[in-house]
Amino acid sequence: MSETKEKVIAAEVSAEDLAKLPKDTVHCFPASKTQILRRRIITLVIIALVGAAMGYLLSGKTDPGILLWLVSSAIVVVCAVVFIHTFVIAKYRVAMDYQKNEVVLRYMFSKITIPFDSFDARDGEPDRATAIIKNSSLGANMAKVGYLILDNVYEEVCYQTSSKDLATQEDFDLLCKEAKQVASVYKAKEKYDALKTDDDDTAKPESKAEDDISALVNDVMAEEKTAKEEAEAAVKEEAKAELEEAKEAVEDAVSEVKEAVEESKDSQD
Repeated sequence: MSETKEKVIAAEVSAEDLAKLPKDTVHCFPASKTQILRRRIITLVIIALVGAAMGYLLSGKTDPGILLWLVSSAIVVVCAVVFIHTFVIAKYRVAMDYQKNEVVLRYMFSKITIPFDSFDARDGEPDRATAIIKNSSLGANMAKVGYLILDNVYEEVCYQTSSKDLATQEDFDLLCKEAKQVASVYKAKEKYDALKTDDDDTAKPESKAEDDISALVNDVMAEEKTAKEEAEAAVKEEAKAELEEAKEAVEDAVSEVKEAVEESKDSQD
């Protein structure tokens, strides 16, 4: 990151704006209990089925083979990780940490942090498949779902959560309120846009210089082409003139020969 960007990111937020935010606290927003329960049941059922299948094979004194053992072990490990992760997201799926000034997300078994200085929040929207179902007759009775994008403006990846991912609609509404308030106080998106504009302005003189060089090269090439065409035309004209002179010389020679022949005939007569 350039020095200019570091200075802009590190710019202090006014005390008046900071006073709008909570102090020295962490607000946790746990995952939906339905989602947690569903994942626990599915993972336990899969582990039980895999264990029963392997036990059945072993009880029949059938060696499952190394490949089947590896596949079964991988399935059990993944299910165990998902099961354990449910206890993590039960504590919080998203957290607003006002002590460390960062947003914390539990996403795909990873803990992701976004500093307030780089954080932006905005309303999201459902994916294409969900939108199609929602707009069809099948989605007429579907509960309304809200979406929120949690973004680190200095990275290419952003994260989206929804009201169905969190424990209650009230939790989602409070998260939206706090996330957008933090974004409005720290103004990371505005700073990023300002930096982007500065970068574009800096790049313009370089682009203009490149355009000038390109135009100069084109002019030189055009002049060389014109000079070449003029030289070729001059050569053609010179060759044409020499051809005309040679033609006239031949004609003169033929005329002289004819006159000599006629004179020879007259003298014989």
